[in-house]
Amino acid sequence: MAITVNQIAEQCGVSRTTVLRALNGGSVSKETKEKILQVSKENNYRPNLLARSLNHGRTMSLGVVTINIENMYFVQSLNTINKEADKRGYFTNIVVCDESLEWERKLIQGLAERQMEGILINPINKGKEFEEFLLSLHIPIVCIGNQVSGKITTVQVNEMAAAMDAVELIVSKGYKKIVFVCPPLEMEETQNIYVHKQREKGFKAAMAIHPELKMKMIGKTEFLPEVERICARGLHEKTAFLCSGDSYALSIMQWGTKKGLMIPKDFGLMGFDDISLLQYITPKLTTVSTNLEGVASTAVVELIQQIDSKEYSPKSIYLNYHILDRDTL
Repeated sequence: MAITVNQIAEQCGVSRTTVLRALNGGSVSKETKEKILQVSKENNYRPNLLARSLNHGRTMSLGVVTINIENMYFVQSLNTINKEADKRGYFTNIVVCDESLEWERKLIQGLAERQMEGILINPINKGKEFEEFLLSLHIPIVCIGNQVSGKITTVQVNEMAAAMDAVELIVSKGYKKIVFVCPPLEMEETQNIYVHKQREKGFKAAMAIHPELKMKMIGKTEFLPEVERICARGLHEKTAFLCSGDSYALSIMQWGTKKGLMIPKDFGLMGFDDISLLQYITPKLTTVSTNLEGVASTAVVELIQQIDSKEYSPKSIYLNYHILDRDTL
């Protein structure tokens, strides 16, 4: 059984108050503090966080709702959130909604009921009713990427501008046909795919500037058959695939390798997000860095500011993105 504060005080010959001051970084003589910390360490002292939260009226816990933990996009964000929260003395409670709209709402409600001080979400729900649900919880909330409304803070990059810059890079390489691969478009009627819709808008806006080029969009979850059809018809025109996520680009790369196609000799390929997995892939994928770590870190900082502030106004925060011109165009 772990040692208690009272037992530490008895062993060290000091008061309970002195022990608490030493353990919490308060003013205690160096000799006494060292003795208390040594006894605590030797006896595996663990602070009673529940009691501390009841005493101070704070849990120092943040809730995080993520879509899944298989996609590297979300894994990178979670790692950063965890580290950033820990640096600021907060514990993170991470839950996974597994792309279920109903489950996402239940998890958000559950985190609020468990006294989280704030919640971070990359929401798949959308609409006025969902906005009202979030506001009814009366708890600080920050969205990462997917926006719900102007009444809730969102941290993101300018996805539309990033997509336009991606198209301009492809055009500068001499490509005459650009295929935009965006599987989430298949779910736009039911799910919040704000990020991907902004990328679609950017693609269309950029292509409107270049009417001489041919464009095509693939908005199906099963996108590889359409990619195969395009390639089977012949790649006489210099063709590039711009994917709304690196994972889609990697699927095309894997398919092309199996078919004996060479990138960028046979077709160009570009992704979005710059997930960490790319460092192990050859050829090096040309992509857009959407500053995943920066967005996640800023979201934590913004959430804690919202928690600590008596007067807080929701905002849309845009961070910088970067075009990474590598080896696949």
